[in-house]
Amino acid sequence: MTQTQAPSDPQALVERALADNRLAHALLVYGQNFGQVEAFATSLAARLLDIQTAPDQLEEKLLQHPDLFTLRPSKKSRIISVDDTRETIRAIQHSPQAGERKVAIVFEVDRFNTSAANAFLKTLEEPPLNTTILLLTTRPHSLLPTIRSRCQLFRLPTALNHFDDPRAQAWLESYQQWLSDLLSGGPPGKSKIPHFIIGAYGLVERFSHIVGDLGKEVWKDQSQNLPEDMTDDERIALESRIRISIRQEFLAAMETATETLARQKLFDDSAVPAKLTQTVEALEKTDQLLRLNMKMETVLESYLLRALRIWTAKS
Repeated sequence: MTQTQAPSDPQALVERALADNRLAHALLVYGQNFGQVEAFATSLAARLLDIQTAPDQLEEKLLQHPDLFTLRPSKKSRIISVDDTRETIRAIQHSPQAGERKVAIVFEVDRFNTSAANAFLKTLEEPPLNTTILLLTTRPHSLLPTIRSRCQLFRLPTALNHFDDPRAQAWLESYQQWLSDLLSGGPPGKSKIPHFIIGAYGLVERFSHIVGDLGKEVWKDQSQNLPEDMTDDERIALESRIRISIRQEFLAAMETATETLARQKLFDDSAVPAKLTQTVEALEKTDQLLRLNMKMETVLESYLLRALRIWTAKS
């Protein structure tokens, strides 16, 4: 199993691997940001299929290419079914129509159910000729070890966790101020714990609205360029994935914001490092619960109340 750190220019990596005749038949592309993973895969697939066009037309040209095959989660459960998997496997057995190579992209490969994963494993063991399979995920360790072992791994460098959207930036500033108030005891004249709890519920409500609004805006933009043959179930799953990706990026930005505040408060309270460690652990637990499709508002509320206990505790 080969692991490769992807450079900032994915085309350079592809050119080097192709020149050395070392590009594997199956590549597991992963990173913390699924949008970044998709962008890398799009560029890579276009290079493999020799698509030459303007950058703003690249995705459209790629999706129209007869030698590109995609497999996605479907329905609200966002599962890749065994039936869809077998259909894709049959499709990539045919010879290329427009060139010398075919490319198959499996989006969110960690969403395979057990039967689908086992079915696809056979394809990785005996890959079709002239076919490159790109497996995309943000959770590589949730895959079967037998799948990972049959792929060349492309780990994308971690992107900075931030949002350019002013609504998200304002929320993160409010979140940092809330944590700071917990540490200092809050504004003078306020009844401390009730004030902090009200603040937590306000953060939950704003978080929910921001994620919902951003999800609608991103979906409106992306839905204009979807493949014509995408099923309604795949559209539902994609729209859900967009919201989930935004939520995960928000959580990562929360961790960054927490670390930033902790660095600012290191000399004010010797307990800050321990509080930071406990808070990051609570955030990771929050992410795990959300991946189980638990209600976002409930899970975030639980995290903030846990953070309240951590940051108001006396050392």
